[in-house]
Amino acid sequence: MRYRSASILTLMLLAAACKPTAPAAEPATAAPAAAATVASASPTAATGVEGAFTKEMPYADLRKRLTDAGWLPMRDPMCQENVGGEAPVCDALPEVESCSGDGHCVMHFANAAEGKRIRVTAYGPSERWNVAGEEATFAVKSWDVSALEPVAKAAATACPSRDFDAFLKAFSSDDNIERAFTAPVVKVAELYSDDRGDHTRMVYVDGRAYDDFNVDYAGNSYHFVNSEGKVDASALTLDIAKENDTVRVVRYRYGMSEGNSYRFEDKGDCWYLSQDPEAPAP
Repeated sequence: MRYRSASILTLMLLAAACKPTAPAAEPATAAPAAAATVASASPTAATGVEGAFTKEMPYADLRKRLTDAGWLPMRDPMCQENVGGEAPVCDALPEVESCSGDGHCVMHFANAAEGKRIRVTAYGPSERWNVAGEEATFAVKSWDVSALEPVAKAAATACPSRDFDAFLKAFSSDDNIERAFTAPVVKVAELYSDDRGDHTRMVYVDGRAYDDFNVDYAGNSYHFVNSEGKVDASALTLDIAKENDTVRVVRYRYGMSEGNSYRFEDKGDCWYLSQDPEAPAP
């Protein structure tokens, strides 16, 4: 079982929709109607998968287009609190930020490779989003695309080392370094259950809210940190695997726990924590 931190940083989401820019005067036939519709939703939309989106399209269709193109849901740790009650939509659609009582929902996706995130609004009964023949009842209302924002760094926060072993020791012993060298979004494996059983799916978590790195380096050894922030005095053995010149995967076992791993990538200026690739044992 993975130990999770009891305190979760509030996710700062980019909620402001992009305003359309008035086009310069040109013949009415200069751009197809579909492109004009997309441009009204986002000035950057025409160049990506979102160029095929239309208002009132079934949300299921938009979601499939995004996931087929490599986008992932962006998990909001405040979803259940935002929705209220048991909030089953937060498990069914991990990209949900909030849903109002009258059926207005806000969702977020991200694409780390493209450095983009997308905010989508939809309206209708969200529980019918993938019911055969009823998908159109949960329809898209708007979308806007923006750039992923890097985790803020203090001006004096420099890469502690290009040597990974030295970097990991610094990353594990200094909260400021950990925060500064966590990727804008962290790809996380999570468990979910449906009528077919338990499954694993990949989601993104905003780097500013990711709080599941539970290794501390002190006294010339690594140690496990529990959900209350208590550091185990016993030394923790890490398995550091070199996947290639720019990727390292760090794993460990603690007691009977499984699914403890982290993927770090060299982005050119330094190493960054980019993935939490193994789901905790059920």
